[in-house]
Amino acid sequence: MPLPTPHSKEKYSEFMERCMIDLSEKKEFKDNKQRAAVCSSQFKKATSKASVVIENSGDEEDLFYYFFD
Repeated sequence: MPLPTPHSKEKYSEFMERCMIDLSEKKEFKDNKQRAAVCSSQFKKATSKASVVIENSGDEEDLFYYFFD
């Protein structure tokens, strides 16, 4: 089953919430620590695919990725 990926203009905190819920509903990962690690990794992987990365105040939760076709 594919893992969630960030949407364009989605904040880190918004993605983490959506991803954690998605993984818990699918019961792919048994505990919150494992789900959080997978979701965080998915967000960080998106960096290489993003057209633009915007960071506000050095806080990872304020990161925005923009994807352009």
